[in-house]
Amino acid sequence: MESKIQGNVECVVDELKQTSKFQQIRTVDDILSIHDEFLIKTLKECLLTNHGLIKALTKLMTACLLFSDQMRLFMETTGIVHEQGMIATEERQRRQLSMFNYNDATSGNRKKRLKEAREAAQEQRRGRKEKQKENLKQELNSLSYKKMISRFEQVFNTRLSEFMVQLMSNSDEKYHTHLSNLCMRLDYNGYVAQSIKTI
Repeated sequence: MESKIQGNVECVVDELKQTSKFQQIRTVDDILSIHDEFLIKTLKECLLTNHGLIKALTKLMTACLLFSDQMRLFMETTGIVHEQGMIATEERQRRQLSMFNYNDATSGNRKKRLKEAREAAQEQRRGRKEKQKENLKQELNSLSYKKMISRFEQVFNTRLSEFMVQLMSNSDEKYHTHLSNLCMRLDYNGYVAQSIKTI
């Protein structure tokens, strides 16, 4: 949407910079007329004039947001976020320790203790990573997770096909080249059109 707005603003500014167009502007009404043309073109290209498209797009976006929220909750309940934070903190501490202490260590005994401590920390980290990997595998293979993903996939595909059908039917109308262009960009490899046929 931003690219359409920005592109249209640049077109209007370029148009106004042309001396022939600029000299034709005599009143505020002329400026308002140019501004109205800009608004109408921008609204059409941002799909804000077709209520059916807005409704279908809103449903599609809502499905995406619900999936995103569900994945965030999944990450929190499985403890993946917390574990990743701990691993990152330990990694940072390990680098700092090796950077400052290892170079400053003068005695061989101290170097040996630092090396042993670092190896022990690495072994603990490996153990935590393995445990996290096993917990994640178990969660991903659970029936409830598979059902949730399957349901979201079904809802997303339904919403996407509703939006694309609406978009394709509107792109066939006269003066809607921007919709045809959008259809081509969204379905560049024909996957969506093929999946709509199977639904």
